[in-house]
Amino acid sequence: MIETERLRSRLRELENARDEIIETGIKINRLSKSVIYSLIRDDIESARKYINEMQGLVNKLKSLISQYPMYYNNAVISLQEYVEAMSMWYYIIEGRLPTPEELGVDAEPYINGIADFTGELSRKATEELIKNNLDFALKAKRILEELYLDLLSLEPRDFEMRKKVDYVSSNINWLNEKIFYKTLSVKPGALEQK
Repeated sequence: MIETERLRSRLRELENARDEIIETGIKINRLSKSVIYSLIRDDIESARKYINEMQGLVNKLKSLISQYPMYYNNAVISLQEYVEAMSMWYYIIEGRLPTPEELGVDAEPYINGIADFTGELSRKATEELIKNNLDFALKAKRILEELYLDLLSLEPRDFEMRKKVDYVSSNINWLNEKIFYKTLSVKPGALEQK
């Protein structure tokens, strides 16, 4: 009736490809967190090492989803995590955010990764506040506000993406509160010079 041997072979190939995409994505997710954690701790060399390892896996993932596009949804979260980590890297090292073209990703993982980056930038700003680096926190606050307005202007229809935009707003509020409490301990007039 049907060519069971050929179909079985193709089915195993697809199952193995899906498994490899998922496993590669899990490794990317772990490395992404390692990059971010290293950057928050100012451990640039470890972050660089993790990025090099992560980049190879991202290239592998892109190749797999190019060959098996039906499994793109199994990879999109990992691409988002990659964008989040690389955004943190570019911001800390170069003072800017990467473009989707530089990272080789489409709009959805890029936008969601940028939104998630705001939470990590808030964490980094809190760490800097603990070290009395109010300037970093104030600059981060301005970046978060700019990103929030940019993301709002996209008017996303996707519910999950709209939740991410709300998440950015929450990060701004959270950081504002930390800055407020930190400025209570600053000498009068110290902020007026900025």
